[in-house]
Amino acid sequence: MRDLTPDERQELRRELSAVTAHWAQRLNDVDADARRRKDHQPSSAQRMRTHLARMTAGEQMRSLLADLVSANAEEAVQYGAGYPELGAAVGASRQAARKRWPHLSISKRRASEWKQPPGGIGWAGEHLGYPGTPGAA
Repeated sequence: MRDLTPDERQELRRELSAVTAHWAQRLNDVDADARRRKDHQPSSAQRMRTHLARMTAGEQMRSLLADLVSANAEEAVQYGAGYPELGAAVGASRQAARKRWPHLSISKRRASEWKQPPGGIGWAGEHLGYPGTPGAA
């Protein structure tokens, strides 16, 4: 995965701004008839309400996006992702990912994989002489 380029970031910012403005208008649709007139100049109070509605829509979008990110984290774990991969996907460390999604069952699943990989303990048993392995003395 890669980060957005500065141009892509700007494009995404414009798109999010348009979505926010659309939802803000729906939330604040008190003076829709007045806005449709070409000679209409919004008052200071109307402009304030517009920006407050955009803030409201933006915060609701932030919450929904956080839910989407968490849902995708859960699905990524189902397909084998661990905390290092989750952290890298959101630009954070493994530790930050573990703190952000403590409820994910990564550690138990991954720990069992590390303790006993498929087919036994593998090369470590043979070379380190673990009891019960062919290389043990």
